[in-house]
Amino acid sequence: MEYDGGEPLRFEVLGLLRVVRGDRDVDLGAAKQRAVLAVLLLARNTPVSRDQIIEAVWGDAVPSSAINLVQTYVAGLRRALEPSRARRAPAELLTSVGDGYLLRVDPARVDLDLVERGVAASARLRAAGDLVGAAGLLDEALELWRGEPLGGVTGLFAEVERGRLAERRLAVLEERAELWLLIGRGAELVPSLTSLVAEHPLRERGHGLLMRALCQAGRQAEALSVYRDARRVLIDELGVEPGPELRKLQQAVLEGENPEPPTRPLALPTPAPEAALPVAPTTPAQLPRAPVSLIGRDHHLARLDGLLGEYPDGGLVLVVTGPAGVGKTALALHWGHRVREEFPDGQLYIDLHGYDPNQEPLGAGEVLNRFLRTLGVPSADIPVTVEERSALFRTLVADRRMFVMLDNARGSTELLPLLPGSPSCVVVTSRRRLVGLVAHAEARLVELDMLDVDTAVVVLERVAGRDRTEISALRRLAVLCDGLPLALRIAAARLAVSPSLRVAELVAELDDEHGRLAALGLEDEDSTVRAALDASRRALSPLPARLLALLGLHPGPDVTAFVVAAMARVRVSEAQRALDALIAANLLSVSESGRFGAHDLVRVYTRTLAAELSPEQRHEATQLMLDYYLHCADLADGLLPVSRGSVRVAPTHVPPEVPRLSGSVDALAWLDAEQANLIAAAEMAGEGEDRAWLVHAWQLPYTLSRFFFLRTDRSRWLRTTEAALRAATSLGDPAAKFVMLFNLGVALNQFHRTEESLVRHQEALEVARLSGDVTAQARALTSVGDMLQTLGRLGESETYYREALVVAQAAGSRFAEANAHHNLGLLYLENHCYADAKAFVLTAVDMYHEVGDQCGESICRTDLAAVLLESGELSEAVKSARTALSVASAAASPYHQALAHDRLATVFDRQGVAGATAHWQRALVLFTELNAPEADQVRARLARTRTTTAAHL
Repeated sequence: MEYDGGEPLRFEVLGLLRVVRGDRDVDLGAAKQRAVLAVLLLARNTPVSRDQIIEAVWGDAVPSSAINLVQTYVAGLRRALEPSRARRAPAELLTSVGDGYLLRVDPARVDLDLVERGVAASARLRAAGDLVGAAGLLDEALELWRGEPLGGVTGLFAEVERGRLAERRLAVLEERAELWLLIGRGAELVPSLTSLVAEHPLRERGHGLLMRALCQAGRQAEALSVYRDARRVLIDELGVEPGPELRKLQQAVLEGENPEPPTRPLALPTPAPEAALPVAPTTPAQLPRAPVSLIGRDHHLARLDGLLGEYPDGGLVLVVTGPAGVGKTALALHWGHRVREEFPDGQLYIDLHGYDPNQEPLGAGEVLNRFLRTLGVPSADIPVTVEERSALFRTLVADRRMFVMLDNARGSTELLPLLPGSPSCVVVTSRRRLVGLVAHAEARLVELDMLDVDTAVVVLERVAGRDRTEISALRRLAVLCDGLPLALRIAAARLAVSPSLRVAELVAELDDEHGRLAALGLEDEDSTVRAALDASRRALSPLPARLLALLGLHPGPDVTAFVVAAMARVRVSEAQRALDALIAANLLSVSESGRFGAHDLVRVYTRTLAAELSPEQRHEATQLMLDYYLHCADLADGLLPVSRGSVRVAPTHVPPEVPRLSGSVDALAWLDAEQANLIAAAEMAGEGEDRAWLVHAWQLPYTLSRFFFLRTDRSRWLRTTEAALRAATSLGDPAAKFVMLFNLGVALNQFHRTEESLVRHQEALEVARLSGDVTAQARALTSVGDMLQTLGRLGESETYYREALVVAQAAGSRFAEANAHHNLGLLYLENHCYADAKAFVLTAVDMYHEVGDQCGESICRTDLAAVLLESGELSEAVKSARTALSVASAAASPYHQALAHDRLATVFDRQGVAGATAHWQRALVLFTELNAPEADQVRARLARTRTTTAAHL
């Protein structure tokens, strides 16, 4: 599609904006026409509306003839890109779509896409341990940058995109340096990193990389000097101390320790998704690692290759089907990695959990939510309905060749909205044949059966490490396993960990078990796997064997030694050894350091074992598990730098051993790792047999609410809070119902669903009044006022704030009083009553400080700076914003630090003094790391500043 007269087009944005045909530049016309091309090219293969083009090209200075000008520029671009096209022939490259346009571009012909492809390939090589190859790919990617991006294109849109692309280049440079350091070539990096730090002195990661490079060169004294320089710059320019990572590096150098982290595969950080279209498409690479070897499936791979060849223009939908444990996922992953070069726009992967006994299958809405986020759509911009999400998904992947794998599907209905309707390839794995998908999407079936005896013997030999001296016993073992790959690997693992066990002995054991299970009339696949699993379990010592049954009670996707120890009432060290034994028996796998998971068939088996426990044993272990999660979640929540209410969390059993959480960083890491388990535990408690577990059902989401706020994970926050409210209502506890109504109002407000939020806060206020809880009344009154202010009902808002003040004072609740003062101050700021605003906000600052709410104090001081700025007290505004930054740093809250940096930059910009850009750059880094929507606003401010500066030169 990008050929005219047989010559391919090449598009370049990483330098001067160019389109090259063969070896000649295409004449792109006037400046505004080039700007239109830039907008379309950065949104390549995605429709862009005419209004979006106008806003990007002209900003606030839109001429009355803008629509006609856009049409003229598009016509000019069509002539330039397809000069041989007949006058009335339809355009192939730049087509009209609805009220906008779509530029169809092969990603292999765009320099930015080639960079992203190289970065993704580098990440895969790094994950596989090939650090040298990964670094080489990044070297090649960096060579594609030819200068300042979008050269020759002016305007605010171009400046915003230039800033984003510059951030991307820095991230690639830093990742390349990281790889070189892991290889041990740090000494060679010193000159380039020295230059990088000089150019970007406010990026702490650059200073850290340079320190490590100097240490590898044996120049520890200079590394410490780099730290001192970094600290000085950060204090002088931003008023902050170095972050924990840089301080940790300095401490390691001072103590003569190796500052290098353990070598581990880490994905290259990707930039936060852009909130506003046009958005440069990302290139996801989500396929999990393929199995090391795939035995006996050559003819299936050949069939898959053949089917792909029948669809040269894409659109192939494949269903890999077969019994449980037959290797459907292994085959699909192996083939997906083999043909990934055929799909240059990336791979999407999702486990639908269709047969997972520990969780409900993922619905189409949640899958589309994840895919859209991966493709760069911010959470706030994701539509509500499945139909709208599906339409947006199809739009984003239109004309992109992607490999989409939908693993462990249960039925056809939920899959139809997930089909991209593009030249992509979709691979579905399922135990069912999914005839509905065959009928509606013309899916092609690839059916897997058991391995033949000879192939099964090869599997046993390879995994068990046995030679062919026991060939007859191995063949009998293959027959007993019915050629099912999962059963074969479980049996082989038994042999591998027990070198003294003869194959014939295991055969005799399985012979008896197989016959007994067959007599029970179980399905072949179940009897085969159950026989292998039972044989493996009998070979275990008592504690690992007992743990298998207890694991069947756990509702989440994985476990740690801590929760297992709590459920079994044993020491963590004992639980760890028992879990290691289960890994050795191929009954569990390590999904990541310290976390253990299992194949879905093994999970079914553990559930079967759990059902065989006595009711008392099941109840006790479940109670201990729920208490463990509630206690630890409460500990972690208490360490977060966000004020929380006075909810008393008091589980019946306090676990004797818990993970060590020394601060907010540890707490956030623990909650990141455990959030899926905590949500699953809350859901289990809400459906449990014991009414007392309803407390866990609402308190677990309560302990997660501040975590979701800090992570800006609004969807999970809303979903878990709605479930918690149902549990609190069923429990009949007014205090619990108030808390969850209040939190639901806060969560709804994050989606700008202000009217619904107001209703929930009004309901919370009514509950508080009926119960006589004056502190709760004060909090609800303030929140109702806040929603009314957002809706523009300022008079009513002030009435509620003032009532909140009176009630909070009567209750003696300084936090509620501070909150009411704070919001009244913001109301007066909005009304331009700066003296009143200052008085109320100053009072709120003192109260937040008194109650020790650092995040509240920080954001209040940030707002105070805005009041002082508007009232003309610029020097005081600087002081307030600097103090806000200091308090946020003490609270270890990156979000509140970013807010303070943003406000400081605004004050400096208003003053016309140096420093604004530095603080906006720091705010941008922090907001981007948090994936916070404020990043886009800061990026636009930086771009506007650069544009203004250039205009005055």
